[in-house]
Amino acid sequence: MSFKLSCFSALLILGGASAILQYQAKPLITAKNSKFGPFIEGTSVDKEGKVYAVNYGNNSTLPTLGYVTPKQSLFYEDTQTPGTAFNGIRFGIKEAHHDYKVAYAADYINHRVVKVKVDSRGKVTGKTHCSNPKFIQPNDITLARNGRIYLSGMRFQKDTQVGDGDIWLCTKEGKSRRLDVLGRTNGIELSPNDQYLYVSEAVDRNSTTVSNKIWRYRVHSVTGSISHKTLFFDFATVNTAHLNIDGIRSDVKGNLFVVRHGGQEVLKISPKGKILASIKVSFTYPTNIELAGKHGTTLHIVGRCGIDTPDGQGVGCVDTWENDAPGRAWSLLQ
Repeated sequence: MSFKLSCFSALLILGGASAILQYQAKPLITAKNSKFGPFIEGTSVDKEGKVYAVNYGNNSTLPTLGYVTPKQSLFYEDTQTPGTAFNGIRFGIKEAHHDYKVAYAADYINHRVVKVKVDSRGKVTGKTHCSNPKFIQPNDITLARNGRIYLSGMRFQKDTQVGDGDIWLCTKEGKSRRLDVLGRTNGIELSPNDQYLYVSEAVDRNSTTVSNKIWRYRVHSVTGSISHKTLFFDFATVNTAHLNIDGIRSDVKGNLFVVRHGGQEVLKISPKGKILASIKVSFTYPTNIELAGKHGTTLHIVGRCGIDTPDGQGVGCVDTWENDAPGRAWSLLQ
């Protein structure tokens, strides 16, 4: 699908790099019509291209998952487990003939991943798929073709130490094991062929963020373990190391879409680590993204509305932008 000329705005130069296309995303859900709270996160897509996010309701409805499209409504609420607070979501292949769809949601308070099932009658149920008290959260998740789930988590401290972030694996059977420890980790995504795992790492010094990087690991297809850690992108090279990385998603070409929380943009980065485009959004604090819609090409960007809205206040907004290729997650579900 070709880009619409109306989306194009200018050329952008970052840190001496070559010219980068700059686009403006279009508002889909605004402060005037939003039914989501300010902790909107975890954008995910199902087989039909529908979009979901967490925090449907207000700033106190943390155990909820909601439809962003086709219209805003409640999808699931955990009323059984005290303290549930959802963050990342991913949809997987249905497991039985009576299942309509299956999703996995990260509960960062109760250190678990919840499996949410919708049966052929439309009944939605949820139960713990994997848990471990040693999980830092989890914060975000990504789902492999074979059903393995990779988790990231973070711990904010004045001075970041190794161990304030981690990477875990949950098997299809619900068993967990830690794969690596880092500084503060957040965005996590697999490449289209599941060969590589991308994970973000941030470092704070004296309560100020001084580093944001994306690491790439090779994934072992048999065991699910990761190795050969290499630096994929260092945002110090474009003078934005202070802007935290949030959600990361991949398209079928292997391009990464990276949220710059506080930077009012999403960056599109090639598999070789070259910034291809900057997608500006209408709010300062985007949190997560997903390529969805009928053809899997519409990038949905979520975050709390406004330019200087304080953390935890206001409501959740959604902007969209058209990519030239479908997303990895949408493609795997087809």
